[in-house]
Amino acid sequence: MMQPLGNLSRHLHLVKRMARATGTALDTSVQDGQLSISDWADAITRCRGCARVAECENWLSEAELSLSGPRPAPLACENRDLFRSLAPLAAE
Repeated sequence: MMQPLGNLSRHLHLVKRMARATGTALDTSVQDGQLSISDWADAITRCRGCARVAECENWLSEAELSLSGPRPAPLACENRDLFRSLAPLAAE
């Protein structure tokens, strides 16, 4: 049975949080043509269909409190490969 899609706004926010936590530069990736608008929409849809949202939110909360810097997305993340393939955030 297919998982019903989650709330669009919630999952848009989760994808953005995951990008920050993994050190992925979404804006740069779009500007450079590495991430198309269609790919961006697909990433949000994959997130919306994920059955592990609570697990993801817990991971993000821990990652955001950590001072260890960016880390790879959890294995369960539907967009793990996408985040790995995109431009990293520039070092500050």
